[in-house]
Parts: sequence; C-alpha cells; structure tokens
Amino acid sequence: MSKERLFVKLNRFSAWTLLILIIIFIISGYGMTKGIINPVFSKYLHEVLLPIPLFVFFVFHVGMGIRYAFLRWNLFNDKKVLDIYIFIITLSLLVLFLWLYFF
Repeated sequence: MSKERLFVKLNRFSAWTLLILIIIFIISGYGMTKGIINPVFSKYLHEVLLPIPLFVFFVFHVGMGIRYAFLRWNLFNDKKVLDIYIFIITLSLLVLFLWLYFF
C-alpha cells in the first residue's frame, strides 16, 4: 500500500471516528442539561473522557485536510517538505489544544 493510500484511509477513519465522538459529545451534553441519561455519567463523559480523543482526531483530520488542500494548490514541490510542514502544524495545534485543556 502506498503512502498516499494509507493517508486517505487514515483520514477516512479519523472522519468516521470524529463523527461518532461528536454524536456522543452532543448526547452527553444533552444528558447534562436535559437529563436524557444519568447527569453524573454524562458530565464525566463530556468533561473527562471525550475531550482528548476528540482533540486528537479533530487535529489529525484537519491536518490531513490542509495537506490535501496544499497538494491541490501546488504550494510545495516536494511532498516530504509538505509532510514535515503539516506534521509541525498538526503537532502545534495538538499541543495548543492540550495546553488549553489542562491549564
């Protein structure tokens, strides 16, 4: 399997996982406010369990989207340089989100 095909598969996996996490995040939010599920469990789910995986999959999905946009726009001649650039952007966003979450 080529690297490009692997990136496409990882991007699709992250998109579907992100969709499931967002749906669970919305349900847990309604669980806290409307009482459709146990409020204590929904608060734990909403504030403790879901944010980190949501951040990770969101940042990865956004990074892959930026990579494909840059490839379409021909901004980089070398794909290795583009991959390093996207890795730095993705890692920076992930560190920013985690810093905002923990501090």
